[in-house]
Amino acid sequence: MKFRTSFAYICVSAICFFGHNAIMILAESLCAALWLAILISFAIIASIGYILHSLFTFKQPLSFLTFGRYTVSMLLNIPLSFVTTWFWYTWLGLPMPAAAPLASICMIILNFLLSRWAIRASNSNKAVHS
Repeated sequence: MKFRTSFAYICVSAICFFGHNAIMILAESLCAALWLAILISFAIIASIGYILHSLFTFKQPLSFLTFGRYTVSMLLNIPLSFVTTWFWYTWLGLPMPAAAPLASICMIILNFLLSRWAIRASNSNKAVHS
């Protein structure tokens, strides 16, 4: 993996990480159910993540095919996010400002592998040139 790809991935992931955690903390402060907070976060963050990873991390054109594949692969985050957040928040009793970031950290490696597969799989020969 190239340094530029790694750096771009870290930057985009940080945006998604902070966005997801802000949504989760805000939703908890509004007494939203955990499942609803995760679904709202997914809808917003998956869209932002796809656009940013396509354009900056993997330098691939946006398409409905790759967005669909990215969305399907990121759907794995819903049960993973629910289980990891539930573990830190409900089972261990940590406050959401601690539980949400811990759950997010648990998902970083999986997200990189799934993002790379989803976005690069069909466009490996059609890279966007700057």
